[in-house]
Amino acid sequence: MVAGRYRLSAVIGRGGMGVVWQARDELPSRDVAVKEMIWPPSLTDQEQRAARRRATREAQVAARLNHRNVVRVFDIVEQDGCPWIVMELLPYRSLLNVIEDEGPLAPAEAAKVGLEILAALRAAHSEGIVHRDVKPANILIGPGNRVVLTDFGIAWAAGLSAATTAGVLLGSPSYIAPERARGGYSGAPGDLWGLGASLYTAVEGHPPFERANVLASITAVVTDELAPATHAGPLWPVLSGLLRKDPDQRLAAAETERMLRVVSAAPAYVVTPAAPSPRRSQGSLATAVGSAALLVFAAGGTAVGLGLARSQNQPPAPAVVAPPSAASTHPATASTRPTAPPSPHTIAQTPRARTSPPPTSPPDRSRKRRMVTGIPSRPSRPTAKATTTSNNENYEQMFD
Repeated sequence: MVAGRYRLSAVIGRGGMGVVWQARDELPSRDVAVKEMIWPPSLTDQEQRAARRRATREAQVAARLNHRNVVRVFDIVEQDGCPWIVMELLPYRSLLNVIEDEGPLAPAEAAKVGLEILAALRAAHSEGIVHRDVKPANILIGPGNRVVLTDFGIAWAAGLSAATTAGVLLGSPSYIAPERARGGYSGAPGDLWGLGASLYTAVEGHPPFERANVLASITAVVTDELAPATHAGPLWPVLSGLLRKDPDQRLAAAETERMLRVVSAAPAYVVTPAAPSPRRSQGSLATAVGSAALLVFAAGGTAVGLGLARSQNQPPAPAVVAPPSAASTHPATASTRPTAPPSPHTIAQTPRARTSPPPTSPPDRSRKRRMVTGIPSRPSRPTAKATTTSNNENYEQMFD
């Protein structure tokens, strides 16, 4: 029992700053969520006392918010020298749980979630409150398209002194803004960075700067370039704008809302793996057939184009034998490419020798020779990064 009225029943969440309990408020007989603040063991007694005072002030400020996208704070009590924050109980799954259970979201769905969280942030910023820990674990997805931003446990009023946080890095390394990672001031643009990192995770399935350990992740946030989001589609301009290192160059809230509305109203974007187009696939098949014909052709002379000639009711052309230097002209091709079996539609077996083959007109001979030697080599497939960058540039034109 906490403060003589909140009966704890089960732990429903844990984080770096405390434990969240499901509890029963005996006074109005309703279920609530109670957050027990737990300080990192590295804090001294003096730092813990300062942290308790700060947490109490922050909870009081957060209690002023009354917005459908912000979890409601009912009460702040103190027991055994530790503040307990009594909040609205929301039995919703977090965005992190949704991604883990069902996979990444489509860009339009992620944009709709982003609009709801952006509304919560704008309401908090209008009261001088900075959340400082926007991440998928703190975004709850409920029925009726309700999205709620929770856990203002490390939020602080912009007018309060930040001296009490000196030397203590609060927040999740993969979602922390670069200015905070450098130890500087983090205001509303830092929350927008957290929104961008959360939306990146929503469509890609992983944070943009997550690395093997905490130090590597923080270093990546400060120094590494943003990797293109291969599944973001039309959401990419929003992500790249929110995840700019310089907070002064980051997208503002109003522009972010405008762009998110465009994406949320766009037609469904189907995420498919990069693959050659049907036309390119036919070209690849022709290249493979041509390569096989070239190898057999260089080895001993194979008649090519007989099937085509017969389909046109023309007498078959004589076999064309490559000069001896043809094999030495392409040593890499003959040594590295495996010999594919001839295609029944293009390559036919060599017919019996004819004593007097009919003449072939120069245009036909030129055309048949191009079938053997004139097929261009298979173009190298562009890397995923290059393709993604090109697609992302196309999507950026939506907002020009």
